[in-house]
Amino acid sequence: MSQYVANPRVTFNIVSSARRVGPETQRALLVGQITSGATATAGTLVSGIPRTNAELNTLFGEASHLALIARAYREINSYTQVDALPLADNSGGTAATAVVTCSGTATAAGTLFLTVVSQYEFEWQIDVAIGDTGATIGTKIAALAAADRNMPFTTVNSSGTVTFTAANKGTHANTWLLALRGLNGSNKIPGLTIALTGWSGGATNPSLTTLFDPVQTVRYQTIVWPEAYTLSVLKNFIDARKNVDNAVMEGRGFVYLNQAFATVKTTASTTNSSEVVILTNETTSQAGTWIGPHVPEAPDVITARFAAARDRRFMDDVSISDIVATNAALDQFGGQHTASLPYFNTPLLNVGQPLIGTGYTLPEQLELEKAGVTIVGSNRSYNATIMGQVVTTYLNDVAGNVDDTWKYLEWRDTHGLIREYFQRNCQKEFRQTRMTTGTAVAGYAMVDKPAIQSFCSLLYQELTQVALTVAGLEARKYFEANLVVNLHPEKRQVQIAAKTPMVSQLGEIIGTIEYTFQTN
Repeated sequence: MSQYVANPRVTFNIVSSARRVGPETQRALLVGQITSGATATAGTLVSGIPRTNAELNTLFGEASHLALIARAYREINSYTQVDALPLADNSGGTAATAVVTCSGTATAAGTLFLTVVSQYEFEWQIDVAIGDTGATIGTKIAALAAADRNMPFTTVNSSGTVTFTAANKGTHANTWLLALRGLNGSNKIPGLTIALTGWSGGATNPSLTTLFDPVQTVRYQTIVWPEAYTLSVLKNFIDARKNVDNAVMEGRGFVYLNQAFATVKTTASTTNSSEVVILTNETTSQAGTWIGPHVPEAPDVITARFAAARDRRFMDDVSISDIVATNAALDQFGGQHTASLPYFNTPLLNVGQPLIGTGYTLPEQLELEKAGVTIVGSNRSYNATIMGQVVTTYLNDVAGNVDDTWKYLEWRDTHGLIREYFQRNCQKEFRQTRMTTGTAVAGYAMVDKPAIQSFCSLLYQELTQVALTVAGLEARKYFEANLVVNLHPEKRQVQIAAKTPMVSQLGEIIGTIEYTFQTN
């Protein structure tokens, strides 16, 4: 191009900003079964699921297992990118069923509430009049079900015997809820008998052999895993991502197990993973009243709601006031700082309350926590469902030595955020750099040992500002004294070893109070 005359000749090149990079944006993965009318293709990754119920229902099928999970997640978190791995039913599978059998004739009026799967979504008020027969009650139940939407089951009434059948085949529905209650707690109407037969009979889940093939190169900080699926498949996939070369691929998998105390303990011990979190509470089985999970919700929905809350905590500048118990100003909005904020007392929004007097005792809760299991239950006022201490299933190292390094999810998330901050910012800072065992020459992309040490110290101090590493002169001196940097120019390699003081959580207060009648 032609050039005009311009002096003095001045040239400034534009270069990229030197700002730090934070952690990768949170990304979650849902796994579940779709129905035949879904627009999603089984076995093919759905990248970025929609945010509205109508769109989710079209994508996965309104009555599907996966739509139930996805709707639950999106109700709590509409911000995080969520992918899904849809599965088709196993052709040789069987769908679970539950039955409500109504008989007799009501000699008094009353009101009953029938819950199928979810108290939040599928609880129906049955108004009973004097003279109503079992067949009449069955007709009323069927009519209420027909007027509802998004049910993951079908309903058939035959002369007062109402049968619910899961829309998907497999074992996922065997632990769903079936419950009946009255206005004053009693589910008895004089002259009328209503019997509950809990969910059962579901058999043969989809094959998981090639499940994760479509996502081998995609990082997920969260995976919502159905209770019915083989947990070792998740463990093997996610454990292998904990430490990989030249990338951060780690994430955590979550599952709710509605199983017996001993079974859950054994499963946690067998899993023994810093990347897998098992949620639970006592199964409830009271004939005619409640058959299913302690919390009146589908186990996979409970998992999805907690995962959604955790993911929203990591979204920069997104309001999280409704899912944290603290009033601290800087903890009302999401970001990497929430990795060190306790997960206990996190409310599970849109989840109903268990029966008063049910659930594991404190000694049982502590035993499960020690075994690597997380308790979900009611608060002390029975007006909210909250998280207990959230622990991973990691119990011991490969040699069998007891090891609590990754015991609490907050510790594991904080470890991960610190590592990711160092990894990503070292990769950016030294993206095209010489190194020397002598002194770096100013003006060139060149570093020496003191420069690398200084940069690591700076990263540590920046992490103190987001409540992940310990602040203060003493902590910084400790970090710098224990920071080892070795340069190996013959390998074109720098080796760094750092001991990083990390913040923890206030999880317990113990003390002694002595009473006295004297004040002088």
